[in-house]
Amino acid sequence: KSENITLGNVMKKIVSEYSNSMSTDNNFSPWFFEQMIKLLNCGPLPKLNNSRIQYTLKWEEQKIHLQQKCNRYFEASVENTSDIICWNGKWMYEDKKCKLITCPIFHKPAHGLMINVAYTYNSVIHFSCPSDYILRGNDSMRCQENQQWSSLPPVCEIVKCLPLHPPKHGNINNTNEVKVNEIVSFTCLKPYNVKGESVLTCLRDGNWNFPTPVCTLKCVVPEIAGRVVTISEGTILKPRTFINQGGKVLYSCKRSFIPVTFGVVQCLSGKWYPDIQCRKTCKIEKLHGLNFILSHNFSVIEYSCSAVETLLGDSKRTCLENGTWSGKLPRCVKNCQLLPGFGIHSYRNSDTLKYLPFGSTVTENTNVTYSCQYPYVNNSTDTAICQNGVLTPKPHCSHPSIRLINSRVIFTYESSEYHVCETKYTCKFFGYRQKSCYHENCFHGDYECVEVGFNNATSEIYVGSIVDDCCVMQCND
Repeated sequence: KSENITLGNVMKKIVSEYSNSMSTDNNFSPWFFEQMIKLLNCGPLPKLNNSRIQYTLKWEEQKIHLQQKCNRYFEASVENTSDIICWNGKWMYEDKKCKLITCPIFHKPAHGLMINVAYTYNSVIHFSCPSDYILRGNDSMRCQENQQWSSLPPVCEIVKCLPLHPPKHGNINNTNEVKVNEIVSFTCLKPYNVKGESVLTCLRDGNWNFPTPVCTLKCVVPEIAGRVVTISEGTILKPRTFINQGGKVLYSCKRSFIPVTFGVVQCLSGKWYPDIQCRKTCKIEKLHGLNFILSHNFSVIEYSCSAVETLLGDSKRTCLENGTWSGKLPRCVKNCQLLPGFGIHSYRNSDTLKYLPFGSTVTENTNVTYSCQYPYVNNSTDTAICQNGVLTPKPHCSHPSIRLINSRVIFTYESSEYHVCETKYTCKFFGYRQKSCYHENCFHGDYECVEVGFNNATSEIYVGSIVDDCCVMQCND
């Protein structure tokens, strides 16, 4: 009994120093209580599930009090506020039966399904909806330490596709929301056609199976002397086949026909750009000396002549649909060259009065005026026209003392003419220009009648006698 009094005094002293304080934070406290428990001879500590024993400085006569604390994430299932007491060599207590904390119970979503249903800590419930319904919210929830779910329960809503609007130039049979597998139909006003799918179905994910169609003007493949081929597929299209807006094709023509345009043809607003046409080819007509070039996909021919010729007629002709050329085939005619004829002084254009030098040319139907050098005179007219490379009438100047007979120059009786030779070796010269001789040694006492030759091609006069650098021509008996 004296020992009990002594123990009681010791415990009272400890209580006075550590009244109502937790001893688990001090290293010595567990050892201290273990020693006290040994003194009271209560044996090992009781084994409690999901909980721990917390030492508490609470002392009564011959008793020591302990507390049961549930582990983290657990809570007491029994309302028990009593302590665990070591008394008279025995443990006296009521187990709180700690269990996992739970979150609030909730009802299953209408038309929904729940998987792994549990309401204890860290449990995850998964949700799903049947076909034709869509899940609104999170598809899973987790029970948290604060005994609250991580999110609100989802709901299952019946799937509907958003309403569609009628396309421009078209109609739609339903402008309301529709359920899964329901269809909506589209039509277009004439002459427009549906581009895309005319019937759309509402899918289970709330989307339409195809984009909304549009109304466009289709193009019709025409009947041509050839064939039309799609670019993307290489398919030969039959006449009267419809092609959607934006479609691209290539076409070719049969022999003796030619495409109006080459390259890609596209359907735009119900028309082909450029147009699909095959026309008959035009036969190329040729003439000697007539040059030509083809352009505009062999539908236009342009003619030209050489530099010394003039083009008479249409310089450009178009190939018509019936396979013939417009207009008439032109021809090339030679230009007229202005030569220094016998006694001719100069040439001028009759219309512009422009001086035309010897050796120059004039085109077909050009009027030319010429003049004669003194003492030469023209016989009837001083004008000529260029026709097919010849001046008509031929320009002609005559001399009072000289006649041209059978390509020979004949001097009249006692007539004379003086010419300066072009060189010291011949009396031949070009261009009938009167020259004066100022050299006395040009004249001699004995003159003979000579016949002077005349070359029509070169307009040359030639004589048989040569006297120094002059030639003298005189006719006597």
